Amino acid sequence: MPTGSAASSNATKAGDQTRAALVMAGIRLFGTKGFEATSTREIAAAAEANIASIAYHFGGKEGLRLACADMVGSRIKAVVGPVLGAIDPKGDPALAQDAFERVIMGVTDFMLGQVEARDIASFMVREMGTPGAVFDKVYSDFVLPVHRSLCGLLGLATGQDPESDLIRIGTFSIAGQVVYFRIGHAIVAKRMEWKAVGPDEVDAIKAVILANIRGFITTHRKQD
Repeated sequence: MPTGSAASSNATKAGDQTRAALVMAGIRLFGTKGFEATSTREIAAAAEANIASIAYHFGGKEGLRLACADMVGSRIKAVVGPVLGAIDPKGDPALAQDAFERVIMGVTDFMLGQVEARDIASFMVREMGTPGAVFDKVYSDFVLPVHRSLCGLLGLATGQDPESDLIRIGTFSIAGQVVYFRIGHAIVAKRMEWKAVGPDEVDAIKAVILANIRGFITTHRKQD
């Protein structure tokens, strides 16, 4: 029989697993059906958890929604954070371009190569189109700081003001390509007559996105 401390540890582990399962189920269902159309009963069933566990862990469906936003933000920041944190282009446009490309290529690998990215992308697209607490949280905690960092790199690479309309929109347009290839996965595969999107197909997509990044920088590089 487990001791008191062992029993407590097992209970904590089980609770953490239930919480994580509920968050992943929430991300998937909120992303595909929307918040209002998703019931707590559906979420609990998908997570193989007791419906009361949603209130216990999150205080209710809205609390779960915010926890889903935290999880999505943390997963994407885990992809871009280490690269952005290690970047110091030292005012060098070439280093800035290399760093920008590495971040976007890393995000592309994650979004197209990880199964969970499908649900994360769907959740992001749906929530970013719905103003409210989750929109504000994802925007302030993730979108704004990452976008500003990328704008700083793209601005340095082109010699343009990083807060200009050109660079802010350009950064969104480049990042948006990655999101489209994730959201439009089935359409792209069908049109390209791909039976699956494996490493070779991802490399083909990355090559085009990389060419688009370089084309943007070449076109908009400020001349001395």
